[in-house]
Amino acid sequence: MDKACGKICRLLILLLLIFGGATGLKTLKITAPERVRVGDSALLTCSYDLDNVQLYVIKWYLDDAEFYRNVPKKDPPHAIFPVRGIRVNVSSSNTQDVTLVNMTRNHTGRYSCEVTEDGPTYDTRVQEAHVFVVDVPETEPRIAVDREHLRAGETLRANCSSGTSRPAPNITWTLNGAPLNNMTMRFKVRTKTNKRSTHSSLSLETTGLFRNGRIRLRCFAEITPVYKASASKEIMEERPYIASITGDASPHSRQSNGRSAASLASLWIYGLASNILGMLIQATFTR
Repeated sequence: MDKACGKICRLLILLLLIFGGATGLKTLKITAPERVRVGDSALLTCSYDLDNVQLYVIKWYLDDAEFYRNVPKKDPPHAIFPVRGIRVNVSSSNTQDVTLVNMTRNHTGRYSCEVTEDGPTYDTRVQEAHVFVVDVPETEPRIAVDREHLRAGETLRANCSSGTSRPAPNITWTLNGAPLNNMTMRFKVRTKTNKRSTHSSLSLETTGLFRNGRIRLRCFAEITPVYKASASKEIMEERPYIASITGDASPHSRQSNGRSAASLASLWIYGLASNILGMLIQATFTR
């Protein structure tokens, strides 16, 4: 009788634990970087609340293939499984975190953490996050303009091209250190993106944009949050020639005027010498 009561009591307690929610696994959350550069490390964290229940095991998966587990009751507690060349830093991994090193493009995918509480319920929950491993450009972006000297009001035309990457970068422009503003500027931007690179063309009216006789143009290539690089170009203001009030002030004119003055001086000296010579000859015959 006592034995039968004991079994029934234990069964009732188990049912209360399962369905009554007295204890158990709660608030499971996974934290993982959305993007990681090729060659970098990645820290993935699985946060949970066991509400005074012990952890039985935590498992990590890449696209449904288990690559790491941690069982606190075992010695050693961790186990690593070969999946697509994933490398786990065991010393930086535990019952919540797993650290992956030397990430490659092959490690892009869906990561899952599976947490199971200890008996008698062995309740299990799973959370997922996607990680994209980025191949950043090996070269800086390149900027080119059609003319490096412009008059105020003329149209500035520029092109910016990114290096190759996976995915292709996003390109943006700044003028004199500030983003382009369609409220105060007249411009058009056209962007073409393929799988590996981005090309952006800018057409901009320069009225009122020169600062101290120049425009500072810069383009940025960015893959948030793992890569950002830029290229810049200065465009100089070409001011119209203003003639001097006293005449042509150009160096060529000054050089020509100098030669004319020298010629007149030579003629004056030659005339003076001729007059003196004539006077001497006349004086000689008079005697």
